[in-house]
Amino acid sequence: MTDRAMDPEPQLGPVQRFVPFLKTAALVVTILGAIPTAITAYHAWTYKVPFTQVSHRLQQYEIWERNIDCKIDYKALSTSQGTKVDAGACAATGDISLKVSTSDGKATYEWIAYNQLQKPGEQPPSSFLDLLVGAARADVAGPKSVMVAQSMEVVCQSLLSKTQLVRVVKEGGKCFREVLSPVRGSVESREEVPCETKCTGGAG
Repeated sequence: MTDRAMDPEPQLGPVQRFVPFLKTAALVVTILGAIPTAITAYHAWTYKVPFTQVSHRLQQYEIWERNIDCKIDYKALSTSQGTKVDAGACAATGDISLKVSTSDGKATYEWIAYNQLQKPGEQPPSSFLDLLVGAARADVAGPKSVMVAQSMEVVCQSLLSKTQLVRVVKEGGKCFREVLSPVRGSVESREEVPCETKCTGGAG
């Protein structure tokens, strides 16, 4: 009997020895590639937002953080469909805040980052707001689909967590305490309060 017949484990060639390494590397790459998807799915579940909107909604939270100390005076517009749009810009950052309210009491906030608007040679966002309101005033002479409504100003606001932001706004001579989700932008509750109300997590 030859030595080859007695050898239970034939020697592997260089290519054969490299195959297990390739399989392991492919498995690691697959796992690493799945991590961002898993994180996105986790955020979608945690903040109750659509999977495809997670990146945008997290960016909205970052803009809230950047502008939390900015008390914006909003210029308000209302449409013939009963929808009201409050628009204002933070002087410190140039970011634009929009609040859209419907006749059934629902409201959402949306931010437009300054760097998303600014192009070489263009005016800063404040001019954009002036144009927006100016167009609404000019529209009064034409089809009355848009008209200038009562303005809104921020009395105070506090970012308590990624799921809760509290702000007191003054509108039509009255003050309202709004509790909203800074990620989703939706206003969860709104109630009339004294204008001295602090922006804290409690009811008062």
